[in-house]
Amino acid sequence: MTGARYVLVRRFTELTGYTEKAVYRKIADGVWISGREYRRAPDGHICIDLEGYQKWVENGQAPVSSR
Repeated sequence: MTGARYVLVRRFTELTGYTEKAVYRKIADGVWISGREYRRAPDGHICIDLEGYQKWVENGQAPVSSR
């Protein structure tokens, strides 16, 4: 994908085709977990972990629903 491991949401959307809304929804719904698919930078920006994203895609990890 790119030489960087972490990218901001806008760059992630350019690389993958996901919308920003979809990214924030995955985070809000707990599909993506902090420290696994994304992290917050010291300045508060959300940084997507490309390695974590690739593992999520390859493993088909889905959250355990409590509903």
